[in-house]
Amino acid sequence: MDLGKEITWVLEFYKLYESRNIDEIKKRLFDISDIMIYLHEILAEKNLKLQEKDMYSEQLVIKLHLQNLSLLELSKGHSIKSNFYENKAPHIKFLDLSSIITIVRSQYESLLMYQHLYINSDCENEQKLRFESWIMSSMMLRSKVFSRSTAIDKQRFENEQEAIMRLRKSISNNEIFQKLSEKQQKSLLENGSGKLFKSWDTLFLESKFSETGVFSKLYYTASVYAHSEGILALQLKETKHLMEHEHMKETLYLMLFYSYLMTSIMIKNITNKFPLVKERYDKLDEKKKFEIDFNYLLSFK
Repeated sequence: MDLGKEITWVLEFYKLYESRNIDEIKKRLFDISDIMIYLHEILAEKNLKLQEKDMYSEQLVIKLHLQNLSLLELSKGHSIKSNFYENKAPHIKFLDLSSIITIVRSQYESLLMYQHLYINSDCENEQKLRFESWIMSSMMLRSKVFSRSTAIDKQRFENEQEAIMRLRKSISNNEIFQKLSEKQQKSLLENGSGKLFKSWDTLFLESKFSETGVFSKLYYTASVYAHSEGILALQLKETKHLMEHEHMKETLYLMLFYSYLMTSIMIKNITNKFPLVKERYDKLDEKKKFEIDFNYLLSFK
C-alpha cells in the first residue's frame, strides 16, 4: 500500500476526533455499522451451519447495529410537542442525552460479553463453559421472573426447565468447571453467573483494553447517567437539555465516537472468527479496511 496514502488517511482520522464534527461522525457511524451487517450477512447468504454457541453471537452483532440506528435517531434531537402548549420556538431542540449514554453503556457491555464469550480464550472447553453459563443464567432469570405469571405457556416453561437441567449437566462435566472453587461450582449450578463470577472491569482487562486508553472512563461516565446519580442532575440542569449547549454537543460527539470504535472492533471480531466474513472483508475498499484497522488499534491503545 502507498505510504503517502496511509499518512493522509491517518491525518484524516485524527482530524475527525479533533474536529468534534457531529455530522461527520454520524455519517461514519452509519457507514461502519452498515459494513458490519453487510459482512455478517454472508453467513446467512451462504447458509453456513454454525455451532450453537456461534448462533447466539449473531444476536450481539444485530443488537449493536440496531442500537447504532437508535443512536443516530436520538442524535437528531427533539422539538417540544404538547397538547397543552404552543411550540413558540420550533427551531430549539432538546437532546435526550441520558438515553444516548445508556444505549452506549449497553453496547459496551455487549462488546465485553462478546469478547468474554468468543475472543478472550482460545480454549474450546472454556468457551463452552462461558457460553453455557451465560445462556443458563439467562434462562434461570427468565424462569424466576415469569414462573408465577398466568400468561406463561406451561409447555414452554417445562421445556426451558429441561434445557436448564441439560446445561447444568453439561457444565458439571466440563473440565474447566472442575477448576472453580466448590463455592463457585455450587453457586453457578444453583443461581447461575452470566459473566462467570467476573466484573465488567475484569472483562475489560481480560479483553486487553488499556486502563488509561480510549474506553477507560466510558463505563463510569455511562453508569452515572444510567443510574441517575446526583452529578447527572447537576449537569443536565446546567445544560437545560438544550441540544446546542457545548457540553451536550461535546458529550454527544464522544458517545457517537465510542460507538463508532466499538463497531469497528466488532467488525474485526467477526472477520477473525469467520473465514467467509474475512473473504468479504478483504474485498472492501482499501481506505475502509484501513479505517477499520486503524480504529481497532486505536481502541486498545
